[in-house]
Amino acid sequence: MGESYVEEPLIIEAFPDKGEAGKIHIYGANPGKPSPFLLAIHGGGWTQGNQSSFAWLWPRIRGLGISLVLPSYRLAPQFAFPVAYDDLVDVCKWLGHHGTAHGLDATRGVLFGSSAGGHLAMLLATRGMKEVPLIPRFRGVAAYCGPVDLFAQNKSNTAMTKGFLAATPEQSPERYRDASPIFHIHRDMPPVWLAHGSADQLVSVSHSREMVAALQQGGHKPVYLEARNLGHTMCETEAEGASRQPLELLFEPDLLRFIQHVAAQHSVDSAKA
Repeated sequence: MGESYVEEPLIIEAFPDKGEAGKIHIYGANPGKPSPFLLAIHGGGWTQGNQSSFAWLWPRIRGLGISLVLPSYRLAPQFAFPVAYDDLVDVCKWLGHHGTAHGLDATRGVLFGSSAGGHLAMLLATRGMKEVPLIPRFRGVAAYCGPVDLFAQNKSNTAMTKGFLAATPEQSPERYRDASPIFHIHRDMPPVWLAHGSADQLVSVSHSREMVAALQQGGHKPVYLEARNLGHTMCETEAEGASRQPLELLFEPDLLRFIQHVAAQHSVDSAKA
C-alpha cells in the first residue's frame, strides 16, 4: 500500500550498529528554520514494517507546516521486548541532540502510530515520558487501534504477544506490565487522540475504550473517535472492505486539526512566559 509523494526523504544512519532499523527518514525539514515534527511509528504486529511503511503520510500532513520523521525498530521475534521500545527511546534522544541540525524543533514533537506502532507511541507517551529523560518535548500523541494492555491482548492473540514479549504472562508478568501503556498513565502526559474500529478482531476496541476511561480517571481529556462496524485499520475503506485509494486516514480532518493544534503549543507557551 502506498501513495506517490513529491520528494525523497533525508535518510540518516543514526545507529549504524542496528542496520536498516537504525536509519531515520525525514521529510520536509528545513535546517534554516526548525519546524514541529510528527514522529510516526509503523505497525506490523511488531514483526514487520520499516521506515517506508508510513511514507504515504507525507502528502497528508505536508500542508500543516510540520516535518515527518519515520523511524523503525528491530523486529520480533528475533528481537523481543524491550528492544523495540528501547530503539525508539534512542531515536527520541537522537532527535533531542541532533534534530535542530536537521530542521526539527525538539520542543514541538507529536507522537503517532497505528496498531503495534500505536502501542509503541502510547508507551513512549506514558512510560517513556514518565521514566526516561526523553529530550524532545512531545506535545501530543495520536494512535489508531493499538493494544494498551498486553495481558488482555495475550488472551485474544497469544502467539502475537508471546512472540513480542518472548514469554507468557505467567512466566514474566512484570514484562507484560512494563509493555502495557495503560499501567503507566501519569499526570504530565501530553494530550491524547485515539481512534478504533468497533469491529476490530485483531486488537479489540475494548483497549481504546478502557484507555480512555483510565485517562479520564487520571484527570485527562482524551479525544476518542470510534468507527462503527469497522475492523482493524487506520484508513477509510470502500464498501467491499478494501482501503480507499488514494489512502485516506480515518477521521482525517479531526486528526490533522489535533496535530496542528498541539504542535503549535510552543508559541502559545512562549506568549504566556
